Amino acid sequence: MNQLEKIISLAVIEMKASPCSITINNQQNLNITPGMTILEIAHKSFPDTYQNFMAARLNGEIVDLNTKVTKPSDICFLDFSQPEGHRTYLRSLLFMLSYSINTLYPEAHLHVLHSMSDGLFCEITGIGNLTTEHLDNINQKMQELARLNLSFEREIVDWDKAKNIFHRQNREDLNRLFRYWRTTAITLYRLNKYYDYYYGPLCPSTGYIKNYGFVLVPPGFFLQYPRATDPERLPTYVFRPKLFTTFQEAGQWAKIMEIKNVGDLNESIVHGQGREIVSMTEAFHEKKIAQIADLITQKRGSLKTVFIAGPSSSGKTTFARRLYIQLRVNGWKPETISLDDYFISKKDIKTWDNQYYERPEALDLELFEQQIEELIDGKEVEIPRYNFITGSREPQGAKMQLGHDGIIIIEGLHALNPLLSKNIPEERKFKIYASAITQLNIDNHNRMSTTDCRLIRRLVRDSQFRGSTTEEVFKTWLHVHAGEEKYIFPYQEDADIFFNSSLIYELSILRQYAEPLLRAITPENETYLEAYRLYAFLNNFIPLQSSFVPSNSILREFIGT
Repeated sequence: MNQLEKIISLAVIEMKASPCSITINNQQNLNITPGMTILEIAHKSFPDTYQNFMAARLNGEIVDLNTKVTKPSDICFLDFSQPEGHRTYLRSLLFMLSYSINTLYPEAHLHVLHSMSDGLFCEITGIGNLTTEHLDNINQKMQELARLNLSFEREIVDWDKAKNIFHRQNREDLNRLFRYWRTTAITLYRLNKYYDYYYGPLCPSTGYIKNYGFVLVPPGFFLQYPRATDPERLPTYVFRPKLFTTFQEAGQWAKIMEIKNVGDLNESIVHGQGREIVSMTEAFHEKKIAQIADLITQKRGSLKTVFIAGPSSSGKTTFARRLYIQLRVNGWKPETISLDDYFISKKDIKTWDNQYYERPEALDLELFEQQIEELIDGKEVEIPRYNFITGSREPQGAKMQLGHDGIIIIEGLHALNPLLSKNIPEERKFKIYASAITQLNIDNHNRMSTTDCRLIRRLVRDSQFRGSTTEEVFKTWLHVHAGEEKYIFPYQEDADIFFNSSLIYELSILRQYAEPLLRAITPENETYLEAYRLYAFLNNFIPLQSSFVPSNSILREFIGT
């Protein structure tokens, strides 16, 4: 090395070692040595509480705490109470679970299926009937991992190496999924010699995972974990039999169609089976709606009302229309009422918040009760009409009268709330809970959130038909979901029957409508991270032609005709 090269080399080393300035949580400035990990920075900045952080936002991107900082940056730490912090904990918990199962039972396979009862329902194949002894062994292994505090190692590998790893670990679900990705490298996490893939960062090490529980519910078990609002305590387990049965039925549909995950769906679409998938899925819906109509008809005589409830974007309106047709086939003469039309104009409410539509008090309950009683008595009434764009009730509604063999179909968020039907005898009402309960997972270890699917539906619908921007939908969604938890979900088990409005193919359709909306959210926007997360999620799906969707599909409620 000549003298000039030495001078240049020393200059480079000096530049690398020179402190760089970072901003922490949008307020604290700190000089660090380039190459420090975010965990080291957290320890330096918050020596007493740094272990509360699960992940971080580095220059707008969600990263794990083992990420090195090499240039001036903005860092925001994410704790358990924040959505991405909570998701990071859950992903890390699932990695420990899958590692433990693989270590104890090498021929077994974990399947993370769905969320309910404040936990995740999972199944393990390849070990026969699951027992409490199996779960005790798995729990002991996970506790051992937590004591050892082993690092979750992040590795970026090329596609060929990833394929070999997945093949060796018998994870063909991941190989099918990544086959259509437009990328040459994949980020994996490793614990000892075991690899897995997750859609986001993990905690720094196994020692972060201390609070979880198991409840055996054959044929699987519930993995419990703390709520974001209470990290020290597991929520009380409550079994919801009707919801559980609906999830099991959804899984059976997926097995009949031989589509268990997104990789299977993409394979089918690539091989030209898209139209058949749509036809079969819609046939399942029509069959279920006809069965519900038959159940209602069995109660002919005393029955006068059908109440259809469900959370936002669950397809209640289209389901009500299709049930109307099936009831007509069975000889009924139904009339349909939307509870949305009974919302009080916002200008007439002195105080209202972002949960306005999720609150039953926002409905004109007195007028609703009066008109339902008058309809049952055979009187003519004028049903109000509500305009969501103006947030007010229209001056004139529609005239309605119940005739011979008449029945009233009432659909809306709060249709199962006892306040709405307290004066109607039980024998005169039939209650239905509709929700988009996903039967499809991304892969064996990464479930598809029912809430995310409804959010994508709402995003597409509200941008087209309700005058809302993407940013407005995101900002209101947290309040909407909180309102559902308080005012809608508690009454779901009161339903006589559940209807699952989810369509196994729908995200392959919704992708083309949602992507332009999500791309329009720029990094400086406070909703960017959520938009980016959903955009990345939708990229797992190969698009499907919207022309395949029939005109009476529930999906048409969101994408239009």
